Amino acid sequence: MCAENLLLNSMKYLIIYFFVFCVTKVLAQNKMGYTWIVGYNVDFAKFNGTSSLPLTGQKFNASHPSTPMMFTRAHSNICDSLTGNIILSTGGMILYDSAGYIIENGDSLQPTKAYTYNNPAEIPVTQGTIILPKGTENEYYVIIPTVSDSLYDINILNPTGTGKFPFDLLRYNIVDMKQNGGSGKVVQKNKILLRNVELSKVMMQACKHANGIDWWLLKHASYNNTVYRFLVTKDSIYGPYVQSFSEPVWGWFDLYGQSTFSKDGKKYGAVMGKSNKLFLADFDRCSGELSNPKVINIPIDSTTDPYWDNQNARDSLSGGISFSLNGDFVYISKRWNVYQFEVGESDSNLAWYRVVHGFDTTKIAFEGYGQLYRAPDNRIYIGKVGNSFTQFSVIDNPDNKGAACNFCRKCFRIDTADGGLTSPPNMPDYELGPDTTISCWPLIVAEVNGNVQWKIYPNPATDNVTVSYHSAMPLHFSLYNLLGQEMMTYTLPAGVIQKELLLSANLQGLYFYTVSNKHGIITQGKLSCNR
Repeated sequence: MCAENLLLNSMKYLIIYFFVFCVTKVLAQNKMGYTWIVGYNVDFAKFNGTSSLPLTGQKFNASHPSTPMMFTRAHSNICDSLTGNIILSTGGMILYDSAGYIIENGDSLQPTKAYTYNNPAEIPVTQGTIILPKGTENEYYVIIPTVSDSLYDINILNPTGTGKFPFDLLRYNIVDMKQNGGSGKVVQKNKILLRNVELSKVMMQACKHANGIDWWLLKHASYNNTVYRFLVTKDSIYGPYVQSFSEPVWGWFDLYGQSTFSKDGKKYGAVMGKSNKLFLADFDRCSGELSNPKVINIPIDSTTDPYWDNQNARDSLSGGISFSLNGDFVYISKRWNVYQFEVGESDSNLAWYRVVHGFDTTKIAFEGYGQLYRAPDNRIYIGKVGNSFTQFSVIDNPDNKGAACNFCRKCFRIDTADGGLTSPPNMPDYELGPDTTISCWPLIVAEVNGNVQWKIYPNPATDNVTVSYHSAMPLHFSLYNLLGQEMMTYTLPAGVIQKELLLSANLQGLYFYTVSNKHGIITQGKLSCNR
């Protein structure tokens, strides 16, 4: 261990040192997001973290016997944190290992009918999968929204005519890549997070908890603006915790859309389909809550194609969103246009800038602007609606206002791509570290037992203490003197909580506390009271 040669006076300081130094060191070289699958069958781009364009033209071994690998819009992948080489990838139906083989138990990641009737084997929607580290070496969560067989029958066999076709399931899998000599195995499969709720097909993204270890996963409901969030830890996934906003009411066309976080994880944005609304909010990396919501009208512009404009089909299909590195700007892609929005500018006439209007190539070769993703090289890459051609357009300097952002037409190329390029994968910011400006569990030291993570501070205390924890059920906090007499007790609600507890005025000296739930004591410790 990196702190083994240090002579520290207590285990507390040892743990603090290990977290601050060792974990920060690992995060500094985290390359989990440095290789992107961007091709239909299957090309990838590898970044080196500098300002240069990524290496291109690489692909998996095409001779392996796996089912044809389809990666269009729903796909995700994750890489080795040290080398940046792909470990795991999926299009939502099947999981593949580092060589592109189906891993053991890695097929049938959809209910029977969605799995059977989607050929090729991928969910044809944006942000249809996400892969999160489980907190233990070489273990991962793979999270997938989908549709049950019963709702599939209703919408496909007996459509309502409204155009609504929501998903109604959110499921997860646990992959252990240490199994099978490093080839991996799905050890828990198709576990339920949500069922029987109307979910958007799109808009699913994750952000590191402020502790720099755990994750917040956010998933939108289908047509109202309800957000389900989950706390994803190495031990379990907690939630859903639900927030609802009156606006926007998302349009029914939810095959396209995207949600995203700013680089520091403190801002959140989402767009979807034909709603023509931009949803922005502040994000609390401790509680996972959204606050200060804003709904902004997105410009509706010409397609530059007279045929479509004359069909009353002006450019109203919002597909992608990305923050600039500094968080000052939000970029929005539509089918025919890309816009820049200045977050801090109150005058809408000055806040919006049209980055590109119409084709970035010849009309016959133009496939539309799709998802937007900020890469490790700090550029924003623009995915496509189609997949016949082998280039992406790029925003080279997204931190700059107006034309200085430098839209670069077709500047990312894999001319040998088999089947064409599609879009970047759905990835969170794996490099985001802890937020050391705030205190929330377990930023420094946590006592962990079972499914509860707990922190109490300050210690020694005077008049009160603050407890920070998450628990799936209510807790009971009791304080005892050295004779075993109970001095005080509190009942604490379930959830992700930070709460101040008032201490009795006569407390002085050393005490013991216990934290219990209906199953018994789950953690205990010492508390000093100095007055």
